[in-house]
Amino acid sequence: MRLLLVDATACLFRAFHAAPDLRADDGSPTGAVFVLANILAKLRRQWPAELIACVMDAPGGTFRHRMFPAYKANRPPLDEELRVQIAPSAEFIRASGCPLLVISDVEADDVIGTLTLRAAKEKCEVIIASSDKDLMQLVGDGVKMVDGMQDKIYDAEAVRKKFGVTPAQMADYLALVGDSADNIPGVKKVGAKTAAKWLNECGDLDSILKQSAGIRGVVGANLRAAASDGTLALSRKLVELKTDVDAGMEWNELTPSPPDEAKWRELCERYNFRNLAGAMREFAAQKSAPAPKAGGGAEIVRDPDALRRWTEKIRAAGEFAFDTETIGSPAMAAEIVGFSLAVENESAYVPLAHKEDTPQIPRARALEMMAPLFADSGILKIAHNAKYDLHILANYGVEVAGIVEDTKVAAFARDPGSPTNLPSLCARHLGAQKTTFKELVDKKTAANFAEVDIARAAPYAASDAECAWRLRAVLTGAMDARVRGVYEELDRPLVPVLLRMERAGVLVDAEELRRFAADMRTRMAQLQARAVEIAGEGFNLNSPKQLAKMLYDRGGAAVSKKTATGERSTDESALAKLADDFPLAAVALEHRQLAKLTGTYAEKLPRMILAETGRVHTDFSQTAAVTGRLSSSAPNLQNIPIRTELGRRIRRAFSAPAGSALISADYSQIELRLMAHVSGDAALRGAFARGADIHRQTAAEVFGVAEEAVSAEQRRAAKAINFGLMYGMSAFGLARGLKISQTQARHYMDLYFSRYPGVADFMSRAARESVARGFSETIFGRRVPVSGKGGGAERAAINAPMQGGAADLMKRAMIRADEWLRNSGLRTRMLLQVHDELILESPLEEAEEAGERLRELMTGAAELSVPLAVEVRAGGNWDEAH
Repeated sequence: MRLLLVDATACLFRAFHAAPDLRADDGSPTGAVFVLANILAKLRRQWPAELIACVMDAPGGTFRHRMFPAYKANRPPLDEELRVQIAPSAEFIRASGCPLLVISDVEADDVIGTLTLRAAKEKCEVIIASSDKDLMQLVGDGVKMVDGMQDKIYDAEAVRKKFGVTPAQMADYLALVGDSADNIPGVKKVGAKTAAKWLNECGDLDSILKQSAGIRGVVGANLRAAASDGTLALSRKLVELKTDVDAGMEWNELTPSPPDEAKWRELCERYNFRNLAGAMREFAAQKSAPAPKAGGGAEIVRDPDALRRWTEKIRAAGEFAFDTETIGSPAMAAEIVGFSLAVENESAYVPLAHKEDTPQIPRARALEMMAPLFADSGILKIAHNAKYDLHILANYGVEVAGIVEDTKVAAFARDPGSPTNLPSLCARHLGAQKTTFKELVDKKTAANFAEVDIARAAPYAASDAECAWRLRAVLTGAMDARVRGVYEELDRPLVPVLLRMERAGVLVDAEELRRFAADMRTRMAQLQARAVEIAGEGFNLNSPKQLAKMLYDRGGAAVSKKTATGERSTDESALAKLADDFPLAAVALEHRQLAKLTGTYAEKLPRMILAETGRVHTDFSQTAAVTGRLSSSAPNLQNIPIRTELGRRIRRAFSAPAGSALISADYSQIELRLMAHVSGDAALRGAFARGADIHRQTAAEVFGVAEEAVSAEQRRAAKAINFGLMYGMSAFGLARGLKISQTQARHYMDLYFSRYPGVADFMSRAARESVARGFSETIFGRRVPVSGKGGGAERAAINAPMQGGAADLMKRAMIRADEWLRNSGLRTRMLLQVHDELILESPLEEAEEAGERLRELMTGAAELSVPLAVEVRAGGNWDEAH
C-alpha cells in the first residue's frame, strides 16, 4: 500500500513564483492555482497511491510562535496576489477527489510527519511531495521525498549527497546551521560544511556538545555559547517535527474519492482555465496501483524453449514492448548483445552475446524466432526511442511491420518542454527509479554492455521494456484529440520514414573535403599572420586569453560580454559586435568561422563515412527542438552555411553516385506564407495569391514606391523586416542588422504594421494568449510551450506557430513522399531533410518524374489560404541541386 502526502502549501508557494500571469474575468490572479492543479495531476500520475492527503497550513500562528515569538518574523507579509489564490487552490484539490487536511496550531510539516509515522507502523510506503528540507528528516526505509517541479527523488542516499548527513541527522543539522527564512538562530558562523563535518565525526548533536571543549576558534566558542544560553536547544525544538498531531480523520478516510467533474468544470469556467480538462480526465482514469517493478522480477531467458513460451505469450496478447542492448556505434554498425520483452506485468531479458560462460541463445536463432512477431502487422510493438531499436533489428535483416508505439515520441508530443529520456519519464509518470546505463557500465567493472554480468544486466534491460509498456498506456491514454492527432498522424508515422532515410545515407566526396581543408588551413595561416601584423606583436589567435589581451588591453575595445567565469568574452557574438570598428576582431571572427567549418565538416566528415556502405549516415531527432523541427547530429547538417561560398564548397562534397542525381525540393518562404494564413492579413495573402515577390511588395508598401521602382537596398531591408518581425525582432535588432538608427528602424516597423494590420493584430493576440495559457499552437494542433514573461516569451509565442507549423508541414510532406516512393516501384529514395528542404537521390532516368511528383506532394501537404510554392532542382551534388 502507498500513501501520497502532498505539501500543498509549499507547492502553492513555488507555483506562485513559476506561474504565468493568468487572470480571472474580474482581474484576480490565478496562475499559481493553475500550476498547482497541474502539479497535483502530475503527482497522482507519477505516484499512483491507495491513500492520499493534501496538507495546507492553517491561517494564524502555531505552537512554535508561542515557543519563540520571533519565529518566522523575518518573512515579509504574504503577497496579496498569492493570498487570494489559497482558497481557490483548496477548491481544486477537493474537486479532484483528494482529501485535504488543514489543522490549526501546527504546520503542514507536522501533519505530514504524523501521517508518515503512522504509515510506517502500517507497513505502508510513503511518498512525500515537497522540496522542504525540514521534511527530509522523515526520509528512510519506505519513505521517499519527491520534488514535483524539479522531478527529483530523494531517498536516504540522495539526502546524504545533498546535505552531507543522513535523514536521521537532519534535525541536528538544521539546528546547527539555523534558518534565516524561519528566523531559527542556529549557531553563528556554523555553515553547512561545518555542521555536516561535526555530525559525521560525532554522530549527533549531544555527542558534539560533549566534545565541544575541544573545538577551537570562533565556531567552537559560538557553539558553547549557543549551548549555554539555550539558543541551540531552542533551535532544535523549532526544527523538530511534531508527530502526534490529531489529524481529525480516520486512516480509511485518506482514500481518494471520485473527482467531482461538475465542480471541476465550474471552477475552470470561473477562473478561465480552458486546458485543465486533461487533468480532470487523468484524475477520473487513475487507479490505485503499486510502483512498477522496474525489472526487478525479470525472467532471464536462456534457451529456445523459454523464448518460445514468450513468443506464444506475445501472440496471445497481441502486443509487446521490446528494447535492444548493444555495443558499438553508430546504430548502423552496432551489434546486439541481448534484448528485453514485456507483456502486461511480466518482463524478460534474453542475453545473446555476453562475455560470460553461461547458457545464452545463439543470436541468429533468437532473432529467427522473434522475426515473425516483428513482421506481423497485427501485433502492436512498443519501444522507447524506437528508431534506434529498429536500426538494430534491420542490421540483422529483421523487418518490422505494423504500428510501433514510441514512448519517447509520445512524451514529446504531450509535453515538448520536459525531458524525454526513459529514467526521467519513469520517475515522472510511473514513480519508479531506473538504474542508468552509466551506473551499470561504469568502466571499472565493465567496459561495455557485453561485459556486464547477466544477473546485473537483466533487471536493467527488462526495466526498459517494462517501463515502455507502462508508459505507453499513461502517455497515450490521457492525450486530448489535438495532441493525439499530432502524435498519430505526424510524429509516430515519421519514425520509420526517418529510419529509411538514415539507413540510405548520402555519398560524401572525401577528396573534395580534404582539398577544402587544405585551402582553409592556408587561409587561416594568412589570417594568423594578418592578426599579428595588426596587433604589432606575436600571439595565438586560437587562445581566447591572448586575443582578449590584444583586443581589450592593447586595442581599447569595450567589453560587451563576459564568460561564466568572469573573463572577457571573445566568442563569435562578442567579436561580431566589434568587427566593424576593430580590424583585429574581424580577422579573429573569420578565423574562428573557418576553424569551425574545417573541424566540423572538412576534417570530420571523411572519418564518419561508414565502411560498410561508403556513406555518411546522420541521426535525425524529432524530440530535440520544442517547436517540432527535426534536428540532425553525427553529423549536424543544420549548421552548414546556406548562402556563403564556404557553405557551397561543403555542399559540393555531398554527391550522387554515377548515373544518378540529387534532387532538392525547398519550400519557398514557408513561414511567411504561414504568417499570411494564420494572421488573415489581406495584403499579405494577396501578394502570395498573385505570386508577387513578397519582399519587393513589402518594400513598396513600407517605402511608398511602386514595386518596379524598389531598389536592391530597399528589398534587402524589407526582407530583414519580413523575417525579423516574424521572429519578434526589436527595433534595436533591426537597426543593428540594417546598420541604421533605432529611430529609423522603429519608423520602418511602424510603416510595416500600418500596411499589414492583420499581422500586427495576430502578433499582439498570439503573444498575449500564448503567454497566458503557457503554450502556442500550430495549425496542425502541436502545442509549443511558452514559459516565462516579457519579451522573450512573447517572441517565442509569435514564432512558434510559424516555425512549428513549417516543421509539421514538412513532416506531412515527408510521410506522403515516403509512401509514394515505397509504392511507386522507383529506385529514387529520400536522403536528407534540412531546414525547409528535402534531398532525394534519383537515377537520372527517374529524376524528372520524381522531382515533379515531389513538388505535387509538398505543395499539396496542406490546404492553406495562400498557395504553397516549392523550388525543385537537380544536380550531381548538393550545391548544384540547391
